[in-house]
This record gives sequence, structure tokens and C-alpha cells, in this order.
Amino acid sequence: MKNRIYRNYFWVALITILIVSFIFVFSYNRTIHNQKEAGMREEAEFMAALLAGESGYDTLEQASKDMDFRITLIESEGTVVYDNKVEDISALENHRNRPEILEALETGEGSSSRISGTLQSETYYYARKLENGCILRLSSEGTSIWEAFRRMIPLLGGVAVLILVLAFLMAHRLTDDIVTVINGIDLEEPMKQVPFPELAILQKRLDSQNRKIKLQLCSLQEQERKLTAITENMNEGLIMLDNKKYILYMNQSCRNLFDMSGMNFTGQHISAFCESDQMNEVVDAALSGEVHTAVQDLKERKVQYFGNPILEKKKVQGIIILVLDITERELTEKMRKEFSANVSHELKTPLTSISGFAELMENHMVLPEDVPDFAGKIHKEASRLLNLVNDIIKVSQLDDKEVCYVRENIDLLELAMEIRIRLEPLAEKQQVTVTVSGEHVQYLASRQMMNDLIYNLMENGMKYNKKGGNLWVEIGEKKDRPRISVRDTGIGIPMKYQSRVFERFFRVDKSHSKQTGGTGLGLSIVKHVVEYCGGYIEIHSTVGEGTEIITYL
Repeated sequence: MKNRIYRNYFWVALITILIVSFIFVFSYNRTIHNQKEAGMREEAEFMAALLAGESGYDTLEQASKDMDFRITLIESEGTVVYDNKVEDISALENHRNRPEILEALETGEGSSSRISGTLQSETYYYARKLENGCILRLSSEGTSIWEAFRRMIPLLGGVAVLILVLAFLMAHRLTDDIVTVINGIDLEEPMKQVPFPELAILQKRLDSQNRKIKLQLCSLQEQERKLTAITENMNEGLIMLDNKKYILYMNQSCRNLFDMSGMNFTGQHISAFCESDQMNEVVDAALSGEVHTAVQDLKERKVQYFGNPILEKKKVQGIIILVLDITERELTEKMRKEFSANVSHELKTPLTSISGFAELMENHMVLPEDVPDFAGKIHKEASRLLNLVNDIIKVSQLDDKEVCYVRENIDLLELAMEIRIRLEPLAEKQQVTVTVSGEHVQYLASRQMMNDLIYNLMENGMKYNKKGGNLWVEIGEKKDRPRISVRDTGIGIPMKYQSRVFERFFRVDKSHSKQTGGTGLGLSIVKHVVEYCGGYIEIHSTVGEGTEIITYL
């Protein structure tokens, strides 16, 4: 800005100097011209008076010898008859067409000026028509306007330098004052102080712009806060890359998936975070404008990448990568396949037995006295098949959280005592002593669900107990939650299997399971009932000593 002010001041000063100089020289030259013309007019009147006398020419010749003016007497047809500066007047050309002569012939007097060919001098002419028809012309040489200007150049140059120096000093001070004032404007509150009225408009615009910027900034911050809140609370990982594969953003869930929660990768190349073939495959495909997905196995997890290009004017400007933890999904899929296989196997075994026994009986290949035994086996397998189907139906119903069950107040201790009575035949068969104790806890729930819960826990404790063992069932409350504890002196569960005993059809000792029978869904039903009630399960077991399962409803 300073340079611009300096330049403007320089040109303004220079142009002003030139204009003033021309006006001054022109005015000076005009004044001189007017003075010369007035002087020549007076002399012309004097010479005209002399010529009007009896000895006019002699007197004119005598008077004009010492004059500075050039005096010329011209006849009406333009012939010069007298010239005080020229000895041989016959050599002079006809003056009829001179401007001042023509004007004098027409109006009685005339004047003009002519610059010489060298532009060094200017001649002023004044002509007067005499009574006898002749023209009396006076002329005087003077300096031309250009020569006068040229002579004044040194003086004008000095004045110009002085003015330019003063202009520079004024410009410097002015710019310093303006810059100081502008720099002193409070950008946060521009209207707090208005030093000059001329700056008020600028300060008002700054104030208005500040308000708009603040509103836009607040809006952007709010949008950023919402976006950050959404992305940071996503269960899925989110990565944003530019078209050079550098990370622009990564949410916390993504870092957690890769066990890098305390690290910041913003501004780094994607290879610094993950250099797997699957990641590179997704990134390269997205950069080529394609949506791509890939699956990668981590240490304890399996993740799936979804790469999507960000297009602007049909050019890839960046990439969004969604990282999904599909470990649970894969585990669920595996459990589903295992469940299907187990169901098929569990259904196939009794059906095969029933079909085989029935076929033997149909083909009369069974002795009459063996028919009751075969019929008993068919009945046993059919009962096993029916129990399996019923348990599968129970698990399916418990999976469906929207299924409503009739609730009623249940005394859990009384229900446990009733179930002990029902299980007495099994207890006698397994030679297990069952003890039910505790408090009369009232709980609002489905009787069928509570019956399935306690029945399966007690039945399991008997089947996997030792001969002559004990089973303790205790009903109580802890932290306002009903507590059901079933503890046995059975074979126990190894630590590595304790987290899996509640899976469908999972058996720790398959050979023992074949001897005890059962569907393999008992503890799975227990788990589903507890989850349906919003509770949780604890399991404590030592191999060879026994197991305790505690449910909190």
C-alpha cells in the first residue's frame, strides 16, 4: 500500500508541476504579447500622427531610426514603400496577404504573431490603416513560449525536485498514519473505536463480516461436533484418506480394533497403520474408482474392509474405508452351522434306531418274546426325540425376545423343592443326595421358564455327579437380585471349556453324555432364560471335585 501511495503522490506532484509550469509560461508569454501589442499600438498612433503632417515621411524616417520597433509602410496593394530595418526595400516581397495587413484593410487595424523556423523567437505585428489608404505596420521580436519554457527548465526542475521531496515526506507520513490507524483497528470489535469517519464504512463491514464468520464458525463447529460424536461412537471403524493414501481422519473404534487406541495416525500414510495385502487391495481399487471389499484375519479378530471412492467431477479426491468387526458374525455363523449339524445328528440317531427296530418288526425278524423289548427301545428313542424337539422349540422361543410369557409371583424355594421331588427317581438312579435350602424368594416371572431353569441345572448336577455324590441347591437374594446356586460333587469342567458349556449341543465328555442321555440343550436353555430375565451366570468348577453354577435373575 505504501508503494502505491508513493507512486500516486509522485505522479500527482509531477503532473501538477507540469500543468502549473505550462500555465505560468503561457500566462507570462501572453502578458508580454499584450504589453508589446499595447506599446506598438501607442507607437502606431504616434507614427500615424507624424505621417499626417506636411513632412510626414521625413519625420517618420527621422523618428524611427532610434526605435527598437521595426516600422514598415505598405501601400494598399501590398508594396513596401518604407522599412526602417531594411536598406533595399525592393527585395521585400509583397505583404498584401499577411494576416495583420488583411485585418487592417478590413477593420482599420490588425495584429498577429509568428514564430521563426528555429522556434527560438516570436515576432509580434501590429498594422494600422492610415487615412491615405496605406498600412503602417510595427513589429517586435520576443522570446517564443517554447524557448521561455526551455530557459525555465532548470528553475522548474529544482522546484519539481523540492516539491517531489516534500510530496514523498508527506506521503510517507500520511501512509504511516493510515497504516498505524488501520493496524490499530480491533478486528474482534471493529466498531469499538472509530478514529476517522472515512474508516467507519470499512469498520462496519469488518464488524458485519465478523458476525457472519462467527455464525458460520459456530455452525461448522456444531456440524463437526455432531459428526465427531457420530463417528467416534460408531462401533464400526472409519478411515478417510486423500488421493495420495494419507490419513485424514480415523475414529477411535478403528484404533481399538487394531489395538492402537493411544496412537494418532492423522497425516501419515495408510501403510503406517496397516500394510496388509487386503488393505492395499481395497485402497487401490477405490483409487481406481471402484467399490471393493476384503476380509483380513487379525490376532483374535476378523475384520472386513469396505472401500468407497469419493468422487468430484468424476475424479477420485479421496477414499472412505469402513472397517467392520465380523468376529461375532463369523462365530455366530460357525455356531449356526454346528447347530445345524448337531441337530441333524441328534435327530438322525434316534430316528435311525426307531426306523431300524420298526423295520425288523415289520419284516417279522423279531421273536415274539422280543417284541416288548424292541417296542420299549422304540418308545425310549421316540421320547428322546420328542424331548429334543421340545428343547429346540424352547430355545427358539427364548431366542425370540418378542414372545410374551404369562408372569406370576413364584416362590423359587418351593419350586426347587417340587422339582427335587420330580427328580427323585433320577437321584436314586445316580445315587446322589439332593439338598434344597435357602429363603422363600418371591419373583415375578414365567413359571415354565423358572421351572426349565432350575430343572435343567439340577438334572445336569445329577447326571454328571459321582456315585454317592451330593447336590446342593440354595435359593437366596443378593443385591436385590434372586440368586440360585446349584453345586455338585461331580466330574468338574476344565477351564478351557467353561465358557462353552452353555453352547447348544456342546458336551465336555461325549462318552459320558451318551451314557447319561440328554439333548445337549439343557444349559443352553438355562443361559437363554437368564438372558431373557436380564440376569447373568457365574460358573466355578474344578476337575474331579465338582461344579457350582450361580444364576442372578
